Formats: sequence, C-alpha cells, structure tokens
Amino acid sequence: MEYRKKYYPGYNLHLIKTDKFKMCHIDVIFRNNVNVNDLTKRQFLIRMLCENSYNYPSRRKLLLKLEDLYGASIYGNSSKVGSAYISNISIDYLNPQYTEKSMTKESIKLFFDIIFNPNVSVREFDSKTFNLIKERLRDSINSAIENPKRLSVLNAIGKLKDTPSAYSSLGTISSLEDITPENLYSYYEDMIKNDYVDIFVIGDINMDEVEKYISEYAKFKTIKNHEVNLYFKNKKVKEQNYTENFSAAQSNISIILNLNNLTDYEKKYVANLYNMILGGGALQTKLYKKLREENSLCYSVNSVYQKYDGLILITTGVDANSNDKAIKLIKSCIKDMAKNISDDEINDAKEFVITSLNYVKDDLGRIIDNYYFEDLHTLDDLETRIKTYKNVTKEDIYNVAKKISISVVYTLAGGNHEEN
Repeated sequence: MEYRKKYYPGYNLHLIKTDKFKMCHIDVIFRNNVNVNDLTKRQFLIRMLCENSYNYPSRRKLLLKLEDLYGASIYGNSSKVGSAYISNISIDYLNPQYTEKSMTKESIKLFFDIIFNPNVSVREFDSKTFNLIKERLRDSINSAIENPKRLSVLNAIGKLKDTPSAYSSLGTISSLEDITPENLYSYYEDMIKNDYVDIFVIGDINMDEVEKYISEYAKFKTIKNHEVNLYFKNKKVKEQNYTENFSAAQSNISIILNLNNLTDYEKKYVANLYNMILGGGALQTKLYKKLREENSLCYSVNSVYQKYDGLILITTGVDANSNDKAIKLIKSCIKDMAKNISDDEINDAKEFVITSLNYVKDDLGRIIDNYYFEDLHTLDDLETRIKTYKNVTKEDIYNVAKKISISVVYTLAGGNHEEN
C-alpha cells in the first residue's frame, strides 16, 4: 500500500494505491467546528446533495447515470466527533481495468458535479427534493426518540447541557422546521467555502491520472486558517441522577462517565482498554458478567468510549423492578476497575483491540479513517498503536480508573405508571 499527500489551495489530496480491492473509492471529507444551531442543517444538506443534482434533477435520473457507470454509488454521512462536524460524501466505482478506461474520468466528473452543481434554482434548493429529504430526516429523528434505548441515551447526554457532547448529530424536530430551501443553500455555500476539505482516493488505479481529474473538477479554492479541535473537555461535575417514565415493559439505563485530565497516552490507549474490560469488548466484560451472567438482569449491557468527548457511555435495558439493583451493580463494576482487573481480562482486551487493528487494511472505509485521523494527529500509525497497546500495564488502567467519575445516571423507567 502506497500513500501520498498533496496540498492544493482549498483542500488536501490523499492518494492510497493498493491492489487489494476491485472497487475504487473517493471520499470528500468536510470538517469544521460544531455550531449546535446548525446540526440539523448539516445533516439535511449532506442528504440533499446525495439525492440528485442540477444535471440529474431526480433520484431516478441519477441512478440511471450511475448504472451507466457500471453500478457506481454515491452516498454521504455526517457525524459529530467531539466538538467538530465530520461530513463525508463518497463514490464507489468498479476499477476501470474491469470496465472501460474512461470510467475514472466519468466517475470523478459526476461525483464533483453532485457537490458543486446541486439541484438549485435562484439560490434555493429544489422544493420537491427538499420536502422529500425533510420528511426522511423527520422520520429519522422521530425513530430515534421513539426507540426507548436511543431515547435514554439522547436524554442522558442532553443532561450535559450547553456542550457539543449534549447534542445528537441528527438534530431536532424544532430546528428542522426552521430550515428552508433558501437558508439551506446559504448554509451550503458557507460549508463549501469555510470547511476544511480532505479528498481521499483509494484503489488500484493510475494516481497521476486521478490527480489530474480531481484538480480539474474539485473547485475548492478558499484557504482556511481557523482552528478546528476535535477534543472537547467535559468538566468534572457532581453525580446527577434522573428518572423519567416511559410506556415500555423495560427500563433503559444510561450512565455517563467523565474521564478527567487524561494524558495523551491515556486518551489514545489506556482509556480504550479500560472501556474494553468494563463493557466495550467481547462478551466476557465486567458489566456483562455481573449483570447478565451472575444476576440475569439484562440481555445486553455495553459501554462506549467517546474519546473526543472524554466520556464513557454505559447502556442497558432491565426489568422495570430492577433499576436500583442494576445501577448498584454497574457502580460496583466501575469500582472494580480501580483495583480488581485480572491478567486474563487485560490480555483478552489487548487481543480484541489488536485483532481489530489487524483487520483495518481489509476495509476501504477503515483504511481512510485511519489515514485521516493520523493526519489530524489524533492517532498514531498502525504499527505504533499495536506495539503500544501490547505494553499497556494493569497499573496504567488503575491510574485511569482514578481519573474517572460518574456525571449522569439516567433511567427511562418502564412499567405501569398509571395514576391511582
């Protein structure tokens, strides 16, 4: 695998040459600081751009063009990573050696036409497409808040209040209602002009040819010099407990842990292993053994390390009569992490993480993610990471455990809540 980075006015171009895949993949990644008022707008815009374009003004026409390109596909995603947006628009197309030599140019031309020539008239997005995407996004937001597990998580992080960590990347229904075809187009112009842009190309293709076509069609011109920092430091707070009722058979519990004043080494390595042992690894985690195997309280219990927010999020669903017992057992597992980790637990966690890292080079998306975050200096290269994980000690994890505190315990309580 060969990697090159080239600097252009307005964007960085990353070229990854590999013969491991039959597909070629191009990612345009937009990055900027989160503005909580624009979270819904960002999600809306990425979906809007991938639906059609001025030259292909319906989804059907765009799909027919993609079929002409031997089944190419265009899609997008927008996420909130710490205190930043990271939004992707991507194209996959079959390596031209299996189709026609012209496919690289035609695919790149269509791809950037989608980005730079959206379905717009008189500075407004096409109303028919706009209304379609609006209803889809409404359904996505409603689906999240109607699902008890996801609602529990959303309500728990919402208690962090007025921080980037407190908001869903989907946005809200209320902010969705404020979006118009006109202000969405203004936001599009702002994103194209002011976001940092990285373009990744991966595949077994002539990279000099690819670079030539991208420099022709990628019309990002503005040089940016403002700071975009992914990491957000959530302040240590006194534990807050909340219970809200919900019409469901089960209760859903979400607990947020703050990771306070971690070193760079602890953020990158130790906290991840801590989380794997606690509840983020394979079946035999402390939370799984305590809640499911020993007490049969739940079907599943998980923890997720949110590195850029400095948080760990624990989630589980339990019988409505077991809320207090489940929370007590979760807290006992957290205490165990500061003094009672076995050699098997730490070795299993290391094996789980290293096995995952060894699979990185087998997936197009993960390869790009790794190069991207290495370029942002929030990840070390793969070889360094594997070596460093092997050398993490039990004492390292105990030291991280001392820096962890519970900030939110949120219960979305199921059961019968009828008034007497």
